[in-house]
Parts: sequence; C-alpha cells; structure tokens
Amino acid sequence: MIKRVSIFIASFLLLFGCINNSKLEKFDKEKWQSATQIERGNMSTDLVESKILIGKSKSKIIEYLGYPKDSTKTNFHYLVDFGYMNPFNLDVNFDSTGLKAKKVTLTD
Repeated sequence: MIKRVSIFIASFLLLFGCINNSKLEKFDKEKWQSATQIERGNMSTDLVESKILIGKSKSKIIEYLGYPKDSTKTNFHYLVDFGYMNPFNLDVNFDSTGLKAKKVTLTD
C-alpha cells in the first residue's frame, strides 16, 4: 500500500512538473511598460527569438523596455518571471564599444 501511494505521489509530481502555465506572448512595447514581471516573462521569449533588440542602441532599448534593474557598460539586466520558483534575467549584451545590442538571453 505504501509503495502504491509513493508511486502515485511521484507520478503526480512528475505530471505537475511537466505542465507549463505560462502564456507566451509576442512582445508589445506599450504593454511591457506597465506589465507585471510575469507578463514580461511571457513576452521575453519573443524578445529573444525575434531578435528585435539586436542592433538597437542603449537609448532605443530603454525606450522599448524602460531602465534596467542593473547595468554595466556592456550589459542591461531586466528582472522577469515565468511563474516558477525564481525570477529570470533578460540580459541585453552590447558590443565592446557599448553602442549596439549584440545578444539577448534569458538566464536564471
């Protein structure tokens, strides 16, 4: 009996872990400005995959996404959430001169 309960619990946890409740959305500049971290998380995948930020200047990135949570000369970090345990960073990496975005990634 205990073995059956253990198998049921393990199966339930596995199934629950495979379900993704996030709703991926296309990036919307106006919506991003007032969005929650989870709403931003839902748009972040599109930002990465569509590459719409690549080649943009820092001022244009700020126009699209607002001011970053953290920044350096070559990186902007925006906090986003997918509804999991920990939030993620949407990282915008700039070229060595710090003038144009060259890569956008999601990191945990």
